[in-house]
Amino acid sequence: MLGVRRALPVSCRDCVYNTVRVGDSFVERRVAFVSKTNNSKTEIAAPTVPERAQRLALFGPPPLIEGEDAAAYDQLLARIFAAVKPVDVIDEMFTADVLSLEWEVLRLRRLKWSLIRAPALEALGNFLGKNLPHDLYSQDFADDLAKILRHYLPPDQVNSAQTLAHECAQNEADAVANVKRILHFKLRDMNQVLDDAKGRKAKELVQEYVRREPNAVTLVHQILTEAGVSMDGVMANALAEKLNDIERIDRLISIAESRRNASLHEIERRRAVLGETLRRNMQAIEDGEFELIEQAPA
Repeated sequence: MLGVRRALPVSCRDCVYNTVRVGDSFVERRVAFVSKTNNSKTEIAAPTVPERAQRLALFGPPPLIEGEDAAAYDQLLARIFAAVKPVDVIDEMFTADVLSLEWEVLRLRRLKWSLIRAPALEALGNFLGKNLPHDLYSQDFADDLAKILRHYLPPDQVNSAQTLAHECAQNEADAVANVKRILHFKLRDMNQVLDDAKGRKAKELVQEYVRREPNAVTLVHQILTEAGVSMDGVMANALAEKLNDIERIDRLISIAESRRNASLHEIERRRAVLGETLRRNMQAIEDGEFELIEQAPA
């Protein structure tokens, strides 16, 4: 009766083992190789972000434009390398495509968000400018008016400018008439001063709302409710003129995502082919080293 014993040389086993592990060594961990003959140990460290960037430099500079975060790009590079684990220059070529396309997707999404956000905030500011309660900006109006009156009042009346402006802001008839008379002679319009103060206060309230300051959020919602409108309604009206631009950005995002996914698919397909090739080569090596021996009778 015949038995089979593998006689694969130690050097061949080390070579195959090292080839597979070197592939893994391109990622985020350290890989140790131990020789079967002398127990010597060699460690190959994963490349750092600058080393990865240097390897990808062959395919062009980082696709960063003014204002983009280079640290965020490096972090994305590190995480994509860790996930894809490129083993050679072909894998790195596809990885560079994935990185560039994913960064493009993120950029387009930021652009879309900005395109939605900017007109919505502008519309909210315009709405608040028309519906802001008088008591919220009356002090700003009084301060602006007092500065103007100090330039126009006689020297012996300059100290009364703040009082006169405050009374005017409170809609006291005599003060209002007096201020209009003073500004009329200087070709100034009190209503313009009032509108400027109101608009500036509305912009300040919008910025506080964006920062999600509790008092501002409560006040904005209260003003919207009293006017019988909602934030969704304000945004819808503002975005109506931007829908075509948003749709074009969505199409660009879809194209970039499809190209990114195609590159990832190519990496997976190539590795399936390489894995099958390695399996056949291993089988051929082992088959060439088999020894047939006669098993001793029991």
